[in-house]
Amino acid sequence: MDKELKKRLEEFKVHRNRIMGRLLSRAFRIVVDVSSQKLTESGYESYRLGHLVLMVHIDLEGSTINELAAVLGITKQAVSKIVKELQEQGYVETEKHPDDARSVLVKITNKGARFTLEWQSCTKVVDQKFEEILGSERLELLKDILLDLADYHENKIKEELTEASEGRRTQWLEMLQQKTANYPLKK
Repeated sequence: MDKELKKRLEEFKVHRNRIMGRLLSRAFRIVVDVSSQKLTESGYESYRLGHLVLMVHIDLEGSTINELAAVLGITKQAVSKIVKELQEQGYVETEKHPDDARSVLVKITNKGARFTLEWQSCTKVVDQKFEEILGSERLELLKDILLDLADYHENKIKEELTEASEGRRTQWLEMLQQKTANYPLKK
């Protein structure tokens, strides 16, 4: 490696502990470790974090695979796989959507509700752990900052999707007008 490149790399590595992604990842490990310990103590051993995240997002009256994929920002195939795993463990059940025969409605079972509520108690334990480290004021500030960042990003994505949808709609209407231009309406 050449000297200049090595020097720049060394300067970068000195500050690597302050890289946002690394900080968030390390803090997230605390969440995973503390909650995993709590869930294991409560008798839950066969789960993945993705299971919990999906469970939290299922509406009380049920959610479709498409809705869950959209809110989680993952593919429908990934959601289907997680739903299948949760269904095999008895945490969710699926049924045909009453208004759309093409859609499957995912609903939480009693076992799944207990599991989700246990996750809620885990979040309280995680908050207590963070509060021990940061104090309550700094913990609330951290939550506010993270919420601002997440809301900003999610709203930006919604804006981009809306703009893209409007662009596609305009293209489709233009194409339709071109195709029907040769077919005047009869009066």
